[in-house]
Amino acid sequence: MQSNDSAASFYSEDFLDVDRWFQIADADYEALLKSLNLNTLFPAKAKRLRLLDVGCGTGRFPTLLRPRLEIRAPIIEYDFIDPSPYCLSIMRESLTGPFKAGQALQMCAEDLDVWSKEPVATYDIVWAIHSLCHASAAAIPSIIKSLRNLLAPKTGVGLIYIHSRHSFYTQIHDTYRKVFPTPIAPFMTAEDYAAAFDAAGSPWCEERLHFVHEISVQDDALLESYLHKCILDPTQALFKWWSSAPLRELLEGYRQGEVYRFPQQVALFQFNF
Repeated sequence: MQSNDSAASFYSEDFLDVDRWFQIADADYEALLKSLNLNTLFPAKAKRLRLLDVGCGTGRFPTLLRPRLEIRAPIIEYDFIDPSPYCLSIMRESLTGPFKAGQALQMCAEDLDVWSKEPVATYDIVWAIHSLCHASAAAIPSIIKSLRNLLAPKTGVGLIYIHSRHSFYTQIHDTYRKVFPTPIAPFMTAEDYAAAFDAAGSPWCEERLHFVHEISVQDDALLESYLHKCILDPTQALFKWWSSAPLRELLEGYRQGEVYRFPQQVALFQFNF
């Protein structure tokens, strides 16, 4: 598996081009926001809620969420974890009312197994948004168990948002791994987590969301930045991608006129304690 250290290295000021990435990836968060019942998740009658963000990244999701919450939204005490110190710093800066920044812990999802056994308070909401694909297959059952253990009994809500094996994310990642010698392991997908939920035998539900990432064929800089982020590896320049027949054919297969249209399929899992 590509280690979380490698992922943390990519999520640094040196490599991560946030502005270019969110030109495209905001579609992921917009689809999620349309799916969520925000009034149920953040009831106005609640005076205070506790939330844990597992793999917070740079905080784009709460930034887009904040203006959609009602004026009477409760104070949301927002704890967050990530293996990248850079992301933790950016995340803390991004949190404003009704979000109140709490603990910022440099750790990955696999570390939850130990942390959730400590005497920590439970959460009303625990979510992992596009952050669990880098876990090892062996760690998935303990991650799900840990997320459940961190939820408030009966009332807590857990959310996992992760791409499926049918998404372009997975296709490009798998093809890249076959072309270039790399220690990067396969992405874990929604199907892997669904199997683990089934094996655990606890209540859960799933919704599949579909959207498309569009990039002009003339915008090589944006395409290169996008592809690097998809695989978390900036080492291969775009011209090297084009020199590979499997990668070139995959990309050209999604070209429609002067635009690349990359289809994404992402699962939203909801579960409780």
